[in-house]
Amino acid sequence: MIKEKIKIVYIINSFALGGAERLLLDICQRLDKEKFQIAVCSATSGGPLAKDFEALNIPVKVFAKKGRLGLGLIWRIYKFLKEQKPQIVHTHLFGGDTWGRIAAILARAPIIISTEHNINLDEPGLKKKIKWLLSWPTDKIIAVSQSVKDYAIKADKIKPEKIDVIYNGIDLQKFAFRGYQAIEKNNKIKAVVLARLEPQKGHEYLLEALPLLIEKYPDFVLNIIGCGSLEKKLKNQAKDLNLGQKVVFWGRRLDPENILPQMDFFILPSLWEGLGIAILEAQAVGLPVLASKTGGIPEIIEDGKTGLLFEPANPPAIFAAIDKLLSNQELAEKMVKNAYQQINEKFNLSKMVKAYEKLYLDLINKRK
Repeated sequence: MIKEKIKIVYIINSFALGGAERLLLDICQRLDKEKFQIAVCSATSGGPLAKDFEALNIPVKVFAKKGRLGLGLIWRIYKFLKEQKPQIVHTHLFGGDTWGRIAAILARAPIIISTEHNINLDEPGLKKKIKWLLSWPTDKIIAVSQSVKDYAIKADKIKPEKIDVIYNGIDLQKFAFRGYQAIEKNNKIKAVVLARLEPQKGHEYLLEALPLLIEKYPDFVLNIIGCGSLEKKLKNQAKDLNLGQKVVFWGRRLDPENILPQMDFFILPSLWEGLGIAILEAQAVGLPVLASKTGGIPEIIEDGKTGLLFEPANPPAIFAAIDKLLSNQELAEKMVKNAYQQINEKFNLSKMVKAYEKLYLDLINKRK
């Protein structure tokens, strides 16, 4: 029987608007406050989600990395850990994982956990070596999908027994399920992609597929939600393809639960993906989903049953998948129903949080 609360410090790169950051916010909001006492710090910068963490009335620290090696950052995180005296340090993303785990080792944190959120095909060899080295003093590494676990074992040389899989989950109360709504091809067809504007997400290949789509479906409109380093390049590409008002760039938005219900279907053309929280959000609303057959996405989408898959970096395949969806309303309706049932059973937030709570308690009990 636990008499005192278990103290946990979470360390993440920043409070940016990404899947890992939103996942951590969900955990902090839902963790059993009778059993756990938490604090959070960002290793490199703040971000739009900082205010959401601060609203939880928990200790929140924003650090800024200075210098290439980040020695000062390690020292500041170390001092924060000595102040908080956590039994568990749980790190996220490469900056949080690296500087956070080094600081946790120096602070003699009893238990160190790291979460692997992605399959980083563009990650340099040095980062892989750092991950391998820091895996040794880490008690447990959590992968957000089986594909992420397999990749970490193969690419980062992590011992299989170190890694457990806990699937991401979403708050079904936040995303009101509207049920399938028929797509009227004679009206404006509203597709949406919700993703950072970065090379990983494959927006350029989706844009390349649009001229053919618009030729067949003149009222087709693509809504791109998100921001990132490729924003200018993608806008120029849309201009070069003469897409005009057929592509709408929304920029950064914090309310996917309000935007998604306005759309007809969701598409994610990623080149690699750990799991894809945005896919789950779209399915929770009741949108048909099309996505690349890569990484952890096939663990969410069974082709033709819970969504449609296409080969990554392949504009003709993207066109074919969208055309198939728009040509078969019965299939779309079936996929929406199946996907929502799957989320309830496998990808709901409460199941995910309970899995993390069990992990923490199991690791604490093993230390006794």
